[in-house]
Amino acid sequence: MAAPDGNPSDGNTVDQASQTALAETTLLVFSAAPLTIEPYGRSTLSWSVELPEQTDVTVYLDIRGTSVAAAGNMPVAPESTTTYQLRARAGAYSKVLGVVTINTDLSACVALSAEPAFAIVEVIKYEIEQQRSAGVYLSSDQDPITVAITGNKMEISLRLMQSVPDFPDPSVNIDASFELSVVPIPSAHHLTPPLTIQEHTYHQLAPVNVAVNVDIGFPWWVYLTPANSIALWIAVSGGKDHATKNANTMITAVVSALDGWFKQTFVQRPGMDKHDAGFYVNPEGDQRFWITFCPVPRLASEVAGAQQQGGVAPRRRL
Repeated sequence: MAAPDGNPSDGNTVDQASQTALAETTLLVFSAAPLTIEPYGRSTLSWSVELPEQTDVTVYLDIRGTSVAAAGNMPVAPESTTTYQLRARAGAYSKVLGVVTINTDLSACVALSAEPAFAIVEVIKYEIEQQRSAGVYLSSDQDPITVAITGNKMEISLRLMQSVPDFPDPSVNIDASFELSVVPIPSAHHLTPPLTIQEHTYHQLAPVNVAVNVDIGFPWWVYLTPANSIALWIAVSGGKDHATKNANTMITAVVSALDGWFKQTFVQRPGMDKHDAGFYVNPEGDQRFWITFCPVPRLASEVAGAQQQGGVAPRRRL
């Protein structure tokens, strides 16, 4: 039984009541059906707990942080093998009542990888070119654009310049990083001839844990004129906001380009959907992008048709 910091045996009445209530809380059942699912599949958690009838404290139950009643069911769709804990809490104390693991069978999935740096640099150059009319241009630094993968993050460094009326052009240094995730495509349904609604929502790549740092610098001698102080502060403040917004737009464009390439039929085969993705550096030091495709679930209409014929629904051909 987990206890708070300090001495749990200090005679505190509330502590004693909490421990007694947890001791009298009994798990009747905690299960999942099915215990093994295919990618994008669902399972249902079921539980029943007997709570103490007379107690001075309230016993709360939760499954992975989600509050639940003493008995119930919860549909879950874990992307990978996941362990669920049913926990009881009373006061500052808690205990695990039961544990169940749902296995996700990824044996039919296919993993692909590629080196994305060159393609991403080209996307970034295009995005910068779109801002040329606003006075943004590449610095004369030897490497104004660098793309690197560290751990599971992509890091992008830009060394730019910005044309500013009545002032020397300031440097605009942008350092950004992000990770990759796979999220459902916003459209809830997908229509296919003859306009039937598929029950599987397809997925796309999305940036997560995005971090953007912007530094704007004018030549040092500009600050020697007191009259420039307020104008410089306004220029730097507004410039940072504008550059941060553009950096986020650039990251979205980079991920969209990756998503579009891996959406092509010779890469993402029919009947397959994106499951997870990320960046990594292999043992040879190559910086790579990886993505896993998994078979989409069979449609309910396929299953029903097979059952009516007394057979088993065939898997969708990949």
